[in-house]
Amino acid sequence: MKKIFFFLFLFFTINVHAETIKHFEVLNGKLSIPFDSKVNDYTVYLVDGETNIKANYNLIDENNEVVIKEDNEKAIYTVFSNGEEIEQYNFYKNIDEEVPVFKEVNSKSKTEKIKNLEIYVFGSCALIIILLFKIIVLGFKKKHKF
Repeated sequence: MKKIFFFLFLFFTINVHAETIKHFEVLNGKLSIPFDSKVNDYTVYLVDGETNIKANYNLIDENNEVVIKEDNEKAIYTVFSNGEEIEQYNFYKNIDEEVPVFKEVNSKSKTEKIKNLEIYVFGSCALIIILLFKIIVLGFKKKHKF
C-alpha cells in the first residue's frame, strides 16, 4: 500500500511544460538567451527609456489565449486553453544596463601538429603490447626440462 501511495505521489507532483509559445521576439530590446519554448524564465534588456515590453509571439495552438501581467520588474505571459492555465513565461526586465548572462570565451590558441606523431603513437602502442604479451603470456609459462 505504501508503494502505491509513493507512485501516486510521484505521478501527481510531476510538472509538465506544455511548450505553448513557439516564437517570441522582443521589439524594444533583446532577450538574454535565444527563445526556447522549453525555458520559462528570461531576462529582457530594454532599450533606453522603455519600461514596458513590446513583443511579437506565435502560439503553437492558435485557439489558446495569452494574458499579460506586467509591472516594473517583470512581465508574466500566461497561456490559457479553455479557461485553464497551461503554462507561464516570466520575463524579468533589466532597464539600467546590459549585463551578459553568459560570457563567451574565444580562445584562439595556436595548436601545433607534432611531426610524425602517428609513428610515435603506433611505436609506443606496439612496444606496450609486446611487453604485456611477454609478461602475461610468456611469464606464466613454465619451462620443463627433460
